[in-house]
Amino acid sequence: MKPILSKPSKLDGVLSFDLPLTTCKERCMYYDLEICYSENNYHERFKPRINKLKRNLKLIRSDKFVKKLTYAIIRTKSLYFRFFSSGQVEDITQLVKVLKICSILKNVKFAIMCNSDIIYSQLIQSGYNIPKNANLLLSNYEPNKKTPDFMKNYLIQYNIGITQTTTKKSLTTCKASMKKDGLCETCTDCYDKKDITFKIHGKKAMRNIKK
Repeated sequence: MKPILSKPSKLDGVLSFDLPLTTCKERCMYYDLEICYSENNYHERFKPRINKLKRNLKLIRSDKFVKKLTYAIIRTKSLYFRFFSSGQVEDITQLVKVLKICSILKNVKFAIMCNSDIIYSQLIQSGYNIPKNANLLLSNYEPNKKTPDFMKNYLIQYNIGITQTTTKKSLTTCKASMKKDGLCETCTDCYDKKDITFKIHGKKAMRNIKK
């Protein structure tokens, strides 16, 4: 079987299941302002990477996704797993598939990020029981903006957290985003915390955020 998992250097050994940026860029100001790290990463332009993401998109849209990805994660013997270092779910059907995998693999901790408040609202309205080992996080799609308290307080009632970004070190809670190498090392905040603030870094990103 062709590879479907990725090993992003920034996650420092933690594997991920990724999708093309076409799944998230339409409502993301990071992409519009060319601050998106996946967009700017030259590895994303390699043909094997492009083909993998296309295969993954086809897979998550299929009925084979839960079984295939569950087996793939089991074989890695991972304790932590990330959805998504690139892209995101397109709809609630795909999110439920992801959560089913979390329910099956109870000994693995999952971090799941998505910038669609609509999909999360649909999940809440459906009454779906979010597994305890799945840390669902709503990503703020507007750079250098704090997620409103009313949204944070509403989501936390349903065990859903938030992430946002900042240009200020004093407001940053993600230590990796303040380091030169950007590596997570032993940090597991994305799998446990419900309010995470990443620092916008990199010369290009900082230049574009000031435009």
